[in-house]
Amino acid sequence: MIGFDRPVKPEWIYETLKMVKVGGKPTIYNEPFEDIAKELVGKEGKRKVRTIIFRSFIFSFQEKRTFIENNIFIEWAKQHSLEYLRPLFLAKLLMDYEITRFITKKIELSFDHTNQLSSAILSQKMIQEYGDREVVRHSVNDFLRTLVHFNILERIKLRKFRFIRKFHLSDEQAKDFLLLYAQSFLKSGIIDLSSLESSLLYFFEYVDFKDVARKVHGNYWEYIRDMNQNLLLLK
Repeated sequence: MIGFDRPVKPEWIYETLKMVKVGGKPTIYNEPFEDIAKELVGKEGKRKVRTIIFRSFIFSFQEKRTFIENNIFIEWAKQHSLEYLRPLFLAKLLMDYEITRFITKKIELSFDHTNQLSSAILSQKMIQEYGDREVVRHSVNDFLRTLVHFNILERIKLRKFRFIRKFHLSDEQAKDFLLLYAQSFLKSGIIDLSSLESSLLYFFEYVDFKDVARKVHGNYWEYIRDMNQNLLLLK
């Protein structure tokens, strides 16, 4: 399991996507990225954050790493604001990292008697099931700090957090979530709306994806609905 070993800000993802040019070599952006992530101290920290961003938002959409190829996030960054893309950025990090989904599944079980999220309790539960203390410790701390950067959590004390909000998705954002879900998570042109991965939706308010599917029917997918199935066949 790949660890998630640095906190990531959505602003860094957005500015990176707006900076890169299709056809350019990824390595030419190593130094310019340091100006985007000015808050980070040390080249190693910046390198690890850059690796997370490029791995998820560039390289996961292409087979080779020689040149940057176009993808939906590069296009979305041209069309949409940071606020529009913020929930989709988080969704992609959940889709790409098994450990972030694993952490998410344990979050509900990690509130203490004051109804605050305890990273100590969360780490303990993770270690009990996963076992690798070093990967767990870094991944839990850095993913929780990422959720703070996404304005999902607020740090109360050193190891205590509270929820601020969950993301609300518009119909357009929900449509883009489904397109991303098919391409990045399922890697399939077929989505079964009856069995969406719950850990990907934990940080989002309830979305009636069946209603969204019906509204967009014919444009991005064919919606097949009967008593036994709710399938999207992407075009």
